[in-house]
Amino acid sequence: MDFLQQIKDVVLQYGPPFVFGIVILIVGSWAAGIAQRMIETALGRVGGVELTLARFLASLARYLILTVVGLAVLSQFGVQTASLIAVFGAAGLAIGLALQGTLANLAAGVMLLLFRPYRVGDRIDAAGVSGKVEAIDLFVTDLRTDENVRVLVPNGKIWGDKVVNYSTYKAKRLDFEVSVPDGVDVEAACARILKIAEGDPRAIKDQAPEVVVAKYTADSVSLNVRVWCAPADEGAMRSSMNLALRNAGKAKFA
Repeated sequence: MDFLQQIKDVVLQYGPPFVFGIVILIVGSWAAGIAQRMIETALGRVGGVELTLARFLASLARYLILTVVGLAVLSQFGVQTASLIAVFGAAGLAIGLALQGTLANLAAGVMLLLFRPYRVGDRIDAAGVSGKVEAIDLFVTDLRTDENVRVLVPNGKIWGDKVVNYSTYKAKRLDFEVSVPDGVDVEAACARILKIAEGDPRAIKDQAPEVVVAKYTADSVSLNVRVWCAPADEGAMRSSMNLALRNAGKAKFA
């Protein structure tokens, strides 16, 4: 009888907290999953939030809720949660100091996804690397260079450096310098060069090409040719313009 009474006392003492703790765990896990899906769906409907950032914030909210749920369950068993919070805080500080470079890249990745100085598909120059953006993760940005080489650049380096985005605007101006020998009719040369620029099919018609006199020297006149094209057509148009201007009989190009 004494043994049965002891079992009864243990069940009466620890049974309700155990059952209540299990209920808290189940309900809390369910609520954390619901919160994650709701946050991800809500952020996904916002046009300015990247999918990667939305998933990260939703997962972060889920783990925060699960942490609170875990502390609530432990408190049901008489565990001093204040001591655990202090231990977790000290451990988090130590981990943060050990992984400060990784955390800096994570923070930079969140900022890049939030402010979006570039998007997937853009051609950028950042942290000394030029290429097309293939993917933006929380820790690194995946670039493909013009030589078709994959380069993973830490987000911390990109966020702390100058970023040149060649794809932000729909038009880019190409400059060509043409040297006209002394004695050549400058106005006629300008008209001929302008006709060549306007005849290139890649030239944007809404922004007409220009030919201006850049400078005079003792034996020549330097003309600056300005042509607008789509960023994707830059390489092909620069090549065709150089060839067309040289075939037109010009002496020097830069």
